[in-house]
Amino acid sequence: MDSFIKNNKLFIQGVNQLDKEENPTGKIRCMLKNYLELDNVNFLFGTGSSIIIGARSIQSIPQAIEETIKVDNLLYDEFITIIKTLQNESTDIKRQSWKDNDGNDICGEIDYSLEKLLNYLHAIDFIQGHSANAITYKYIGPLIKIIKKELFKLCDLNSQPINELLVSDIAKKHLNENRYYYHESFTKKVLQRSLNLKRANIFTTNYDLAFDIAFDKLGVAYINGFSGFHKRCFKPETFEYDIFFPGSTTQGKVQRIEKVLRYFKLHGSLTWVSRDPSANCVYGIEELPIELIRKNEDFESLMIYPTTVKKTYTLDYPYSELFRQFSASIAQPQSVLICFGYSFSDEHINDLIYQALTIPSFTLIIVDFKGCNGSTEIKRLMELNDPRIIIMQGPQLGDFPFFVEQLMPDLIEIDSNSKIAETMQKLYPQKD
Repeated sequence: MDSFIKNNKLFIQGVNQLDKEENPTGKIRCMLKNYLELDNVNFLFGTGSSIIIGARSIQSIPQAIEETIKVDNLLYDEFITIIKTLQNESTDIKRQSWKDNDGNDICGEIDYSLEKLLNYLHAIDFIQGHSANAITYKYIGPLIKIIKKELFKLCDLNSQPINELLVSDIAKKHLNENRYYYHESFTKKVLQRSLNLKRANIFTTNYDLAFDIAFDKLGVAYINGFSGFHKRCFKPETFEYDIFFPGSTTQGKVQRIEKVLRYFKLHGSLTWVSRDPSANCVYGIEELPIELIRKNEDFESLMIYPTTVKKTYTLDYPYSELFRQFSASIAQPQSVLICFGYSFSDEHINDLIYQALTIPSFTLIIVDFKGCNGSTEIKRLMELNDPRIIIMQGPQLGDFPFFVEQLMPDLIEIDSNSKIAETMQKLYPQKD
């Protein structure tokens, strides 16, 4: 316990609350329970929630993407020229560096955000298409296509190895048996909230399908802005829908379905593609099975356009609607936003969170591995000494399996679905 208290911190009003705490996890679990029982509960997940199952941080440019571009010399030359422009370098490009066990300097990935690079490429592509006097690049289109293709592979978690160096032996066992074990466990705990409360909102900046798959495996209905069955199209009005059991008569009392969540992928998804608008798909955005995208390799039309910079640009659908929903959700009275593994590197999201802080009843809870030591924005928030800003950081507190199993409270003590499944298996045993 002394080691836990030494390595992990809970900042409230800028002061660490765990220094003399005899039961730190119990204290945090009790605190989270109180917030989860509020009417307006929101979660925001970043890469930290998926990194244990193979997700990659794209705060730099992954080596696999650079190596793929390097196969074509002309393409790579233009890529390097663009990187130098973005880094304001005239000679060598900046790379992340570290020392190996012998003290030798190792140069790694290009030290520039992949999302910012993609954003820049899309901006240049747009400008070149609308101005004859624009800076001329020859390979913007092919670069975007290659980056999206490789990014799809990196975010397609079923094809990535579990990051065993980051998890305990127990977590390793669970993940090897079920890659989405902790995403499912988290979902079960959130669904324990009373049906009298509003649906919980889960926002994520991740492109991957970790939560999508977990929801499907649990039979959870999630409202994500798309409607349809064989052809799912983006219809923003569906965000305002809910799901109920019908009453016994047309005027009878209806009852809310238990397993329902509202789900928002703020930066897009591996399964969203752009199409020509039609009468049935007004916004020209479809959601496809990921197997179909893998098969057809339709990477160029993927809706994973980043929105981390260029705030002066007008955001198009679906992002304008997704950010509007985020803003409206956290601006409700008595709201809490729990951020896990989000590094506060997205200016749009940060601005909306800061606006919510103007509401006296809003609470911001940040859970991050590095916390104040890894993000200047998180450090700045801590230094505000605002009692409504709670920061949890450290190797245990910022670990997704630990967060789910040790910190997320059980609002009900038993998993009723598991009990039902166990009962049915006993009633109807499988025959050999």
